[in-house]
Parts: sequence; structure tokens; C-alpha cells
Amino acid sequence: MSESSDRELLDLIRRGGPLTVAEMARQLAVTGTAVRNRLSRLLATGLVERKSEHGARGRPRHRYQASVEAHKRLGQNYADLALALWEEMMRSVADRKLRRLLFTRITNRLADVYRTRVTGQEWEGRLVQLSSILHDRGVEAEVARDETSLDLILRQHSCPYYELAETDPAICALERKMFEKVLGRGLRLSQCRLDGDRSCDFQAKPAPVLAAEPSYAGQVR
Repeated sequence: MSESSDRELLDLIRRGGPLTVAEMARQLAVTGTAVRNRLSRLLATGLVERKSEHGARGRPRHRYQASVEAHKRLGQNYADLALALWEEMMRSVADRKLRRLLFTRITNRLADVYRTRVTGQEWEGRLVQLSSILHDRGVEAEVARDETSLDLILRQHSCPYYELAETDPAICALERKMFEKVLGRGLRLSQCRLDGDRSCDFQAKPAPVLAAEPSYAGQVR
């Protein structure tokens, strides 16, 4: 939602819906046209659903209610829980092998959220699909081209683990590993918001150069 007025309307629908345009206009003290403009944006994002009520005569009356997706997105706030769990794992688990195992299992679980939706073999296509999934999950991301190397990069303008990353930058390594599992290629974090950069850029590592097979031409057997 790009406008605070949209959030105000969505909160009203979530608390009191289903509501008609007239009911919303009256409660917000705005015109019906203003409500319809906001509803159009909310309907397009899938945060609001429209229900039709058919009366005995005349045109059906429409009521609007918050979608399941709206309740999920507006009701979730796991930052405190994630921070507490991460700190407990990093501080309380003394066994480094066990911490590494937990790190790997968490990475795999996160990768599973994205993996099935990233398909095809083309590198740019896989990057675009991943950036689209991130955007759908509220992370501002895009596929861009590095100004120096001209390589394609996955650029994140917002951090999904901002509070956690400020406490422990190791979360950046976890995210990078997770992206590697999804994309099927090694990555490096070429710049990071924690270092004062404007975005977090994930860039493909160069493909390993295979050693040439030794030539046996001309050798006597």
C-alpha cells in the first residue's frame, strides 16, 4: 500500500466489514468517489474482496471485506520472536557442529518456501522469478546490472531481517546461502546495507574453471 489513506480504509474494513461504499464514506467523512478510488487499489492488491448481495429488485449491492491475505500480512509480526530464537541458538548452543547443523536446516527450510516457484535454466529468468517472489512477500527487490562488471545482480532495497541483522550480521550469510540453494549457483554479497550501502546486492560467483585434461597424444604405450 503506497498511501496512508489506503491503510486507513483497509483498517476500517478489517475491523467493521463487510461494508458498503456508502457506509465507508460516512465513517471516514469522505466522498464515495474517494472511497472507490482507494478500493480499486486495494482490490488490485488482493487485500480486499467484494461480495454481491442480490435484493428483490434493482441492481445488486456490493459489500467489501478484508481478504485472508490481508489478515495474514497485517497481523503478522515475528520480528521479536525471530530475534529471540536467533540469539538463543547462537548463544546457548555451545557445540559448533550443532550450530552449523541448525544453520543448514534453517537455510533449507527457508529455501523450500521459494524453491518450487523458481523454474527454468536461464540465469536472468531465475533471478527475476526470485525477485518477484520477494516483492510479493513485502521485500523491495529487483534484478539490476552491476555498473562495473555489467553482471546481473539481485538487488534488495529493503531488508527482511533488519533488526536481526543489526544484532548479528551472520543472518546475511544465512540469507545468501538460502538464495544459493534456490538459484542453484554460488553468490557473493557485493554490497550490504549494514555497511552503509543503499542496497544489498547478490552477485553470482564466477563459474569454476575446470582443469584441462592432460594430453597423451604421441606417447608410447
